[in-house]
Amino acid sequence: MMARRWPRSWLVAPLAWLGFAMSAASGELRLEPVSLALQPDEQATTFWLSNTGREPLQAQVRVFSWTQDDGGEVLAPTRDVAVSPPLLEVPPLGRQRVRVVRLAADPPFAETAYRLVVDELPQTAAAAGEQPLLRYSIPVFLLPVPAPAGPLLSARIEEDASGQRLLRLENSGDRHARVAALRYIGTGGRRHELAPSLAGYVLAGRYKHWPLPEDAGRPPYGRFEAEVNGQAQVLVPAADLLSGR
Repeated sequence: MMARRWPRSWLVAPLAWLGFAMSAASGELRLEPVSLALQPDEQATTFWLSNTGREPLQAQVRVFSWTQDDGGEVLAPTRDVAVSPPLLEVPPLGRQRVRVVRLAADPPFAETAYRLVVDELPQTAAAAGEQPLLRYSIPVFLLPVPAPAGPLLSARIEEDASGQRLLRLENSGDRHARVAALRYIGTGGRRHELAPSLAGYVLAGRYKHWPLPEDAGRPPYGRFEAEVNGQAQVLVPAADLLSGR
C-alpha cells in the first residue's frame, strides 16, 4: 500500500510508485488488507477503510487494470472488476467495508493484475475541485484454473541510453513476484541496498528495472539477494552487459 499526492492526469501512464509503501501524512486513513487475491471460485472479496481520526473522512475508490511495459507500470480503465461503494464516508474512529467484485462469470486463463486506488477527498464543497489529499494503491490479483505454479525470476544487468546501469528482473513464471529487501552484494562482499523494504512487484511474464549505484561493480562479479513472496532468494546476473533496453 502507499499514499501519495498525484495530479489528475495520471490514468493511463507508466507509474513508478506502484508497489511501494509510504505512510500517510495525516495518519488517519488506513487500508486493510494491503493486497487482495480472488480465488477462481470467488466472485468477490472485501477490504476495509479505517479512520483513526476524530473527523469523518470522504473517500473515492476506483479499480484499474495493471500491467508492466518496458520495465515500467501502466494503469488503464477496466470493466472486468468493480468496487462497491465507489464513494463513501468513513466515520470518526470507525471503518467502512468495500467489496471488490469480479464481473466475468468465469475465472481468467492466467493470473491478471489490477490496482485499487483510494483517494482521500477534501472535506469541503469549496475544495471539491482540488486534487486528492492522499492517494493509496493496493494490488488485486485474479487467480486462474489451474493454480499458477509461481514466479520464476532471472537477473540481468542492462545499460540505458544515458549510460545508467540497471538491474532487470524478469519473471518467466505464471504468478507475480513481490520483491522486498533487494540488495546487491558486490566485490569483497560489499552490500548495496537497492530497496530495504518493499521494492515492488514483477508481474507474470513481465520485467522491471531498478537503477544500480555507480560503485556496484561489473558483472559477472556479485549477486543480488531479495525476499520473493516472503522467501529468501539469491539471483546471479547473466555475465553479459547489454547496451540499451
